[in-house]
Amino acid sequence: MKELSSFQKRALSAFVLGPLLLWSIMSIQGEVFSLLLVLLLLPAAWEWGRLAGQTQYRPRAEYALVLIALFYMSRFVPLEWLLSIALLWWLSALYWLRVYPERHGWLFSRMASPVVGVIILIPSWRALELIHQQEQGVGLLFFLLLLIWGADIGAYLAGVRFGNRKLAPKVSPGKSLEGVAGGMVASIVVALIGYFSVGMDEITLPILLLSVVAIVVLSIVGDLVESAYKRHAGIKDSGNLIPGHGGILDRVDSLTAAAPLYLSLLILLGVVTL
Repeated sequence: MKELSSFQKRALSAFVLGPLLLWSIMSIQGEVFSLLLVLLLLPAAWEWGRLAGQTQYRPRAEYALVLIALFYMSRFVPLEWLLSIALLWWLSALYWLRVYPERHGWLFSRMASPVVGVIILIPSWRALELIHQQEQGVGLLFFLLLLIWGADIGAYLAGVRFGNRKLAPKVSPGKSLEGVAGGMVASIVVALIGYFSVGMDEITLPILLLSVVAIVVLSIVGDLVESAYKRHAGIKDSGNLIPGHGGILDRVDSLTAAAPLYLSLLILLGVVTL
């Protein structure tokens, strides 16, 4: 029997896991949804342990368990602290990615990398949990996912068709400025469809568009940061849990950066009150 190609594996995985994810978001509530997040955090933390240079199974398992404990403990940390730490990290990444790998090599050390994993994973997982808990949480979470997926698909199509100018060749040679533009356009189209079909009375159209641009920019930064850590670790994918897609981190790298910003904007714009 002929082995499936990489594209066929990706398509099959998306066909199976996509509806399952959507069903989970719509049907699972409360602590059960939090448990689902924990079940996703476990392999994500395991994979980050590998990026952080932990080659032995036991230290990686211990690191994953520590992150699960920190996820539950984050409920007792002021939300503004978590979001501020996350946003400061992602904004600083805009700077140090420009000079990677010549400078700031300490960020990839055995001491710093595990801490970076905590900063990346815990605030984003907590943000996803809080977004889903809102009265309109399912719709809000869907909207965020559609923005990210739209950016990914738009960037891929535009990059394949028009991509010439590299975005960050030392970090991720496959990404192009044309791809960024395509992803931005796709996400804006998604946002406009949502704005005019669902109605978003709390937000003016210019504010919505500016918010979408900021979310997409940070989602790209999230993708690039994981790419930098994978490049430093000398691996192509963070894991092999999802056939054709790599690991959990490979699928949520954009989301880890976008989720804290998205929740911050929802709070600032008065869409949610926490």
